[in-house]
Amino acid sequence: MHSVIHLRRPPIVQVSPEPWVPDDAIREQAQQRWDVMCAANGKLFDGGLLQVIGVQRTGCGGATIQAMPCAFKWYAVQADGPDCGCRPLGVKGLVRRGEHILMGQRALWTTFHGGDWECAPSGGVEPGQTPEAAVERELQEETGLLIDQPPHARAILFDDTALSWEVVFELSIADDAMPIAAAEYESLNWYTSATMPKALTPTAQRMLAMLG
Repeated sequence: MHSVIHLRRPPIVQVSPEPWVPDDAIREQAQQRWDVMCAANGKLFDGGLLQVIGVQRTGCGGATIQAMPCAFKWYAVQADGPDCGCRPLGVKGLVRRGEHILMGQRALWTTFHGGDWECAPSGGVEPGQTPEAAVERELQEETGLLIDQPPHARAILFDDTALSWEVVFELSIADDAMPIAAAEYESLNWYTSATMPKALTPTAQRMLAMLG
């Protein structure tokens, strides 16, 4: 398991203009798998991601992430198909209200961890977008909530099961705001450490451990 990079300031993302694609030896097989997935699930679409090439710690609690633009399909096929070597950049949010944490049960149709519970929101960083903008967008789209302070970067970690690098942000919202689950979640709810649902994603377990 990769170690957690704890942050005291936001990471810097350096993006190459060249797009990333899998090696020729596996690309045709991956494309065939994607076609099958799209035929079975009409909600899939081939958007853009950032493929992580490298992550380095820097001084004063920072980090630099090197990335390349990448098609979502090369990531999605890895759920139960060929490993294309795609390791995209994502974001995770820790939304706190006192002792409560906002948790979402992932929809069954999602590519990884369907039916499990995670810290909400969660999503990918698109080309041309900063991680801060991505987590703010995902919060609004997936929960209907808005931040009342800038996102606070807490850590970078690697999700060994979903095969993605994740920037973890702590998010502050208005105290009386109520979440509304979008299509990505079966349910959204507030939980304390004593009432957490049992089926947590591995990354959610690591994120909650950061809170002590």
